[in-house]
Parts: sequence; structure tokens; C-alpha cells
Amino acid sequence: MSDQKSQATVQRRLQVLESIRKLSGRSERWVTVSDITSDLKGNGYPVKAHSIRRDLKALLETYQQLECNDNSAPDGEAKNGLAHGYRWAGRDNPTSGGITLTEALSLVMVERYLSQSLPVLLTRSLHDIFNKAHLTLELHKKSQVTQWPEKFCVIQPAQPLIPPELDHEILVVVHEALLDEKQLRVTYQTPNRPVPKEYRLHPLGLIQRGPVTYLAAMTNDYEEAYLYALHRMQAAQILEQDCRHKPVFNLADFAEKQGHFGSATAIHFKARICDHLALMLEETRLSEDQLISPADDLGLREITAAVSDTWQLRWWIFGQCDRIEVLEPEALRLEIAALISKCNQQYLPK
Repeated sequence: MSDQKSQATVQRRLQVLESIRKLSGRSERWVTVSDITSDLKGNGYPVKAHSIRRDLKALLETYQQLECNDNSAPDGEAKNGLAHGYRWAGRDNPTSGGITLTEALSLVMVERYLSQSLPVLLTRSLHDIFNKAHLTLELHKKSQVTQWPEKFCVIQPAQPLIPPELDHEILVVVHEALLDEKQLRVTYQTPNRPVPKEYRLHPLGLIQRGPVTYLAAMTNDYEEAYLYALHRMQAAQILEQDCRHKPVFNLADFAEKQGHFGSATAIHFKARICDHLALMLEETRLSEDQLISPADDLGLREITAAVSDTWQLRWWIFGQCDRIEVLEPEALRLEIAALISKCNQQYLPK
């Protein structure tokens, strides 16, 4: 037997034990081979009943907590040649060492899409678990479940940008300060300023906006929270003092309002749009109260929606180019018109 096949057998047998322990439950009911096979198939293992029977025979010789009701006849032979059932009677001594295919798949997806959002100290401890998850998927290539990472991909609906380089040591310090709720002293390079400045920060939370990670924090003795890009931190030190807490602060609400920059005040947005854009916005709305009128004689439609006044809104408007004309609010319309006029000047023949 090859080393890989041997490892796959060991993993499968651990899952057989886990299945019995789970299905037996606190009542320690007897579990049939059919029950075990169905449970493993439900977790992505393409197993056969005869393979499970071989596994059980080997496991009975190893685990005293595993019991077999062999349904024996008086002569000691099992009726119909098949064992009746199995149960795990060692509730205080559970099985360990294996992870299911679904658990392995979940861990691989977490590593791929969420690892940058996990605390550095946590990802260190998860390193071995992630490796174990990859090994589990590799050992069971025949299962359709293991193909899922190649059948799922996430793309950002914007121009791809290369993430800025982060100093790993600074990242560790920021994560530790945030978890321990300690103050931070950072040397910060503000854009368009030649000389870095030192701040004493009271961390509130991390916000991932596209390729950039920001620390939401209060500065010095101020009560307002601001965003600080981690890649602009040139040095960071944890202080002994506990950080101050901002009353009634909710990171999700703060991110929604400030994460797209701008004032984030609610505005009544009204625009004239082409039919194609209208079809897109009917599928992916700007807001819950969005309304789109029927097309006029020119095939144009009007849209109204309650939106936040942010930079992101402006970037979206400019991205629509000639497919949209902002009507309200008047201040936004004038701002967009001025910027378009300035942009047009840059493209005139010289």
C-alpha cells in the first residue's frame, strides 16, 4: 500500500469513529454500517459498505471504547454473517486526530479569502490546521467536495489593485494592541506630508477596504475616530496604558459611514439613466427605496434612491460616464459637472 493510500485509510477510519460517536449520541444507541456509510457520504466521502466493514474490524482491535453488538447466535456465529451494530461508549475519551472533508473545505476557503482578516497570532496557531486541511483534501481527491475550491472564485467589481506592502512586525503589534485593548504609539506618514508624525492611538477595530487595511482609532485625547492605513505606519509600539473606549461605538456602522470616505450623510439622489443601466440597477439596487420610472420618448429613465454622500458614490457616477446624468441634489450635480468640464479640458487637442 502506498504511503498516500495508507494515510487516506487512516483518515477514513478516524472519520468512521467520529461518525459512530456522533450517531450513537448520549444514549449510546447502536449504529449500523448503513448508518455510517450514509453519514460519511453526506460529508463528502464516497465510501462503500464493504470498506467500512473492513475499517470496523481493524478499529475494534485498537479502540476499547468502540463496542460491537454482533447479534451472535448461540453457536457464537453472527446471524446472517453480518454484525448488528456499533457504538462509542467512551464519552469521556473521544476520538481525535481527524477532520472531516467539509471541515477541511471550510478551512481552505477561510485561508483563501479571510486569512488577511484574522489576527496574526491566530493565523500562526492555525498554520498546522490549514496544512492538515490541505492534506485531507489531497488524500480524498475522488470526492466531489474536494473540487469545490476550484469551482468557486471571488472577484472585486473594480479595477484590480496590488495591495500595499505591510511591515509584518507592525501588523503583529497592531493586532496585539487591538486584542489586548492597549494604546499604540505609531509613526505615521500622512499623504502629501514630507515628514512623518507621531500619534498615540486608541484602537477600535480593523477595516479591510479592497486591498488596503485601515485601523479605526481615536487619536491622542480626541473623541472622534479616524482611519489610519496600516501600510503608512513606519513604526508601532504597544504602550502599557489601556486604550480609551468610545461610547456606543459600532465598527460595522462606522465602516459603513466612513469606509467609503466623504461625509456619509444621507442624500436624496435623483438621476436620468439609460435603459441598459436601469436594467442593471433593477437587479442590483442602490437602496431599498430605489424607484425607476418608465422610459421616456428618448429611452431614458429617472431613478431616485436614498444613498450616502461618499467618494464611492462619485467614483461610481464617473464610472457610468454618458449613461447617467445627475439631477439632484443640486450641489452634487454642480460638483460632477465641474469635474467633468475640468476632465474634458485635459482631453482637448493641444
